[in-house]
Amino acid sequence: MRFSASASLLVLLRVASGLPTEIEARDPSNAPIDLFNGPDSSDSFKCGDKTYTGHEIYLAAQRGTNLHLVGETRGRNQYPHPFPNDDSKGNKLNFPKECPADDSRYEFPLMNGNPYDGGKNNVKQGDERVVYYYEDGEISYDGNPQVYYCGIMTHKGAPSGGFLMCT
Repeated sequence: MRFSASASLLVLLRVASGLPTEIEARDPSNAPIDLFNGPDSSDSFKCGDKTYTGHEIYLAAQRGTNLHLVGETRGRNQYPHPFPNDDSKGNKLNFPKECPADDSRYEFPLMNGNPYDGGKNNVKQGDERVVYYYEDGEISYDGNPQVYYCGIMTHKGAPSGGFLMCT
């Protein structure tokens, strides 16, 4: 018994139509990280024209680290991604010594409320970023990833595409 080319195509289309049409990224783990030199969770920090809590800063570093650990990114700009430079469009950025300018220093969008996920509710990542340092495999005494807080920065008031450090 021979199948015609059109019958084979119909079978193939029938199988393909049973496959999911869109695959959504799963939420990363919310596993804790140890954020060394991080701000107190109840403290507030002005950055650009927004104010963030230490807890929101922790959540952004946590989300970025957990995404990195499973090899995932979010959004068009693929966060988290390395931020290995100290010069941002002619503006010198000063990071602590625990945060050297190499590919283990990352940036991740900083948002009020929940961390950035790149999905429908976070189409625009905003102007502010948390910067943190995580070397692959670096584990704290309690088994959590050992992450160093480097600071927060904003595009607000910076040269186009550049950053300014927030205090």
